[in-house]
Amino acid sequence: MAKKNKLPVSIVELVWYPICALVILWGLTYVVLGLVTKYNNINALTEFDANFKKLFGLNLYFWGLIIVVIGAVAAVVVMLFFAKTFDRASEREQRRSARLNALKKEEKVVAEQQPEVVEAKPAE
Repeated sequence: MAKKNKLPVSIVELVWYPICALVILWGLTYVVLGLVTKYNNINALTEFDANFKKLFGLNLYFWGLIIVVIGAVAAVVVMLFFAKTFDRASEREQRRSARLNALKKEEKVVAEQQPEVVEAKPAE
């Protein structure tokens, strides 16, 4: 029976992608809150943004952008790392199949050759 060609996905990879997605979602939440604060006049949110700016130096919008960029860069690094690992595994499989095909061709050539008839000399 032939092997199924499934992608090797490690547990570490499955953990990192949701973490990066949550960080990006966190940043997008800050961006949306910053935009709502800027264009709507909600007192509680305006006070929160002012306190946040006083405490951290930047308002919600800019912190949200920074967090989104950090999450996106982390996701790209994880993708590049695991793509490199997958490429190594696929190249290894290609080399193995090439060697196997070469062995099969060699066996066919040997099987197709006509046997040589060697005449035996009478013993004296």
